[in-house]
Amino acid sequence: MSETILRADDVVKQFALRGRHRGTIKAVDGVSLEVKAGETLGIVGESGCGKSTFGQCLTRLVDVTSGTIQFEGTDISKLSRRQLRPVRSRLQMVFQDPYSSLNPRMRVGDIVAEPMRIHKTGDRRAIQARVADLLERVGFDASMAGRFPHEFSGGQRQRIGIARALALNPSVLVADEPVSALDVSVQAQVLNLLADLQDEFGLTYVFIAHDLGVVEHVSDRVAVMYLGEIVELADAEELYASPAHHYTAALLSAIPQLDGEAEPERERIVLTGDVPSPANKPSGCPFHPRCPAATEICRTEHPVLHEEGGRAVACHHPLPLRVLSSAERGA
Repeated sequence: MSETILRADDVVKQFALRGRHRGTIKAVDGVSLEVKAGETLGIVGESGCGKSTFGQCLTRLVDVTSGTIQFEGTDISKLSRRQLRPVRSRLQMVFQDPYSSLNPRMRVGDIVAEPMRIHKTGDRRAIQARVADLLERVGFDASMAGRFPHEFSGGQRQRIGIARALALNPSVLVADEPVSALDVSVQAQVLNLLADLQDEFGLTYVFIAHDLGVVEHVSDRVAVMYLGEIVELADAEELYASPAHHYTAALLSAIPQLDGEAEPERERIVLTGDVPSPANKPSGCPFHPRCPAATEICRTEHPVLHEEGGRAVACHHPLPLRVLSSAERGA
């Protein structure tokens, strides 16, 4: 996992405010990160932090305001729709809502076949064979290709969305909250399916979620977002065992723990106040109005995302890190 396959450099995405309150909102504010081939990079944060918008920027579903997106060594941030066509086959997205992302008037076989028809990847017989193979790989019988999306459950519809995303043999899948709309029992099935497909096809995942409990079990590295910015980026094991940013520590403390769990019980950290509006971000550190360790420098100076030892954190007063035991490292 040493080769960088997807890279964002100082990506900004602004949206114009209309009506009485004119101005701009920076949904994504200067995000830079790298995704290594074969890894799963988790992106987490509260609702409204900009993680889904950033995922859409990575796949060029929305245009970036500034900054660059490099995919497989090519800058795709300024490519036209025609120039993006070959990129689309290698960079796909799985959406949050498994119903609204599927055309209710199309049969499942046509939904999965549509990308191949658009990109003209084979004749009718080859496409039908590919559809049958993909449906079987996500747990369906090929005979289900003639059904409509409303005939399936939420988890089954998400499997259809995954099959469609795999139709063109992509190298990277950006999964935007792929299990948040599903029952807990179904979530595990879809997550196991994604893990199996990653091993089988050598896929790279960018896994976007607000549930840190889910991200912990699927990610190699985790980036934490707050108000459009990355505030911490680290290996998953290290981040969950010893967070450096106060916001990360608060998010982790909210994960329910079962009696008898091996890991030590976390002290519950309750953040005061609401998440500030991205249209009116606080001065200095954007987290300082809710941070229990904020000082004057936090209110006046914006912290830089500083990397050291494979971990990056944007905080003037980071939490002390502890050395992980061999058991915590999975040895």
